[in-house]
Amino acid sequence: MPVHFLSAYLIANHAFVNNVRLRTYDEKRLIRHFIWVTLVFLALTFDVLLATAGGIAILGLAVVINFGLRVLDKKIPNFLVETVAVIVFVSLSTITYARFADSYITPVFSWYLCGMLVVTVGVTYFFRRTIISKLSADSIGITERLVIFIFLIPGRYEWVAISVLGGLLYRLVFSKSPKSEWIASPAAGVLVSLLWLMIMRGLF
Repeated sequence: MPVHFLSAYLIANHAFVNNVRLRTYDEKRLIRHFIWVTLVFLALTFDVLLATAGGIAILGLAVVINFGLRVLDKKIPNFLVETVAVIVFVSLSTITYARFADSYITPVFSWYLCGMLVVTVGVTYFFRRTIISKLSADSIGITERLVIFIFLIPGRYEWVAISVLGGLLYRLVFSKSPKSEWIASPAAGVLVSLLWLMIMRGLF
């Protein structure tokens, strides 16, 4: 099952923006954000959804749902909104999976892309609720976990070890982040990447 819609949601609402800050956006910034959302959904689905009227309707529905979730975010706890978002966009991916069988973003790559997003910005989302500031960009942690994911998926475990060691050395010299993150970030990177590897092997 391709996960184009879930990947698009995560990119648009997490990858290049601090999700926690979205609820504070004024009308002007929110309009800019939805232009960005539309472009992201288009980038991941245009070759399939723009080909038919039904596909265009599905694309419009996805963007409208995203808009509704951001409105909802101003009224209920953010973690509930994000839980609903995952359920909705996984469901939308399930309903429309046949359309994306021949997409230029293959089903396998859509899962790989989604895994990269989960291990980077997904983990950061949970860290912001626990061990780091909600306003933190977490650029070091995201980069560290991304590299771990890239090397672990093809089984280059020696490079995973080098990446973890390099991340720790970098933090010793340059990072002022909490010491708990020094361990939690690479540990999460390894565990989530292993979980995603098992999921992908089971699916494909």
